Amino acid sequence: MSVSLYSFLAAAVTVGGLAAVVWAALLAGAISPSRRRLLAGALLLTYGAALMLRPPAWPVSDLAVLAGAVGGVLLIEGGLQTPASVAVFLGVAAVVDLLSFSGGFTHILIEQYRGDTGSLLLYLCLVMPVHGRVLPIVGIGDLFVGGSAATALLRIGLRPAAVVGAVAGGLLSALAYGLWRGGAPALPFIAAAVFLLVWEHSTRKSRSASRNGG
Repeated sequence: MSVSLYSFLAAAVTVGGLAAVVWAALLAGAISPSRRRLLAGALLLTYGAALMLRPPAWPVSDLAVLAGAVGGVLLIEGGLQTPASVAVFLGVAAVVDLLSFSGGFTHILIEQYRGDTGSLLLYLCLVMPVHGRVLPIVGIGDLFVGGSAATALLRIGLRPAAVVGAVAGGLLSALAYGLWRGGAPALPFIAAAVFLLVWEHSTRKSRSASRNGG
């Protein structure tokens, strides 16, 4: 498989995964809060079972990762009530992701995967097969945090194209950098893109309020 084809497929998996998580979370927003919590619990239990059983079929593993990401979004995104709270949430998550990737839990999982001494990483990511080997593409944490941010911003009322563009753009920027450097934490890229979006949104609201007040 050529590098360009692999890059295209990896980008498709990344954006498709994010879209699936946000779409499912928005659909679940139509049900009552109590049922939403039950659904979130069921999805997280399903993912927990997959982590324990570690199914050999990669499509089953991918579906479990998506279920876990959606379950996490349903539990978290309702608490993000303003663009500023989304930005703070992403900022904290980005710092944790950076530390984990540089020498923490994520770093250990990646080293185990590269050294063929552990396969847990494959069950914490959306994966795809390449030349008979399953490769990790985007982590459940990236889908969960990015999906929570996108769902909350859409619920708050920011423009859908801008929200999806910012979060997907952050993920794709991390993917591109990771392909070049051999891996990268995605949440700092998402946080930077969403910070710009929130700043632009706040600036536009301030200008609109000033004009209306004048």
